[in-house]
Amino acid sequence: MTDTVVPIGTSKKFSAPQPADIREHWLDIKDGILEILACNPQLTFLAEDVYSECVNDRATLFMSDIGFLILTTEVDQFTRNKTLLIWIAYTYDPGKHNWIDHYKWFDQVARALGCSFIEARSSVSEMEEYAISNGWQLDTRVYTREVINDG
Repeated sequence: MTDTVVPIGTSKKFSAPQPADIREHWLDIKDGILEILACNPQLTFLAEDVYSECVNDRATLFMSDIGFLILTTEVDQFTRNKTLLIWIAYTYDPGKHNWIDHYKWFDQVARALGCSFIEARSSVSEMEEYAISNGWQLDTRVYTREVINDG
């Protein structure tokens, strides 16, 4: 997973993210995770939960010159199909679709893990048009409503 990939529609080169030990990079990435959490109050996990998931081998940190990723897998309880989940994607230069452009790298990781699908979740509505125009499909929208206590 160390190939250089040229992203869709650009000539910029991409150095494939490398797996990294979160214990060695925690101080480098914690602020990015906190920024994501501050911008997405609907997320229920803490930065320390991300650390725990990685330390306990339930998620993997990947580091790159353009940012970092936390990837994990989920298994469909009915079909047993595995999905590679792009749980956290942080770029140092936001708004350039830096991660989504590199679908070949994600395909390679997914195949290596025996996954049938790749999933990314985002509350950023602007990402939808870009993702769909680049081979992703909208699977579902999730709406939540807090239960009101009447008494």
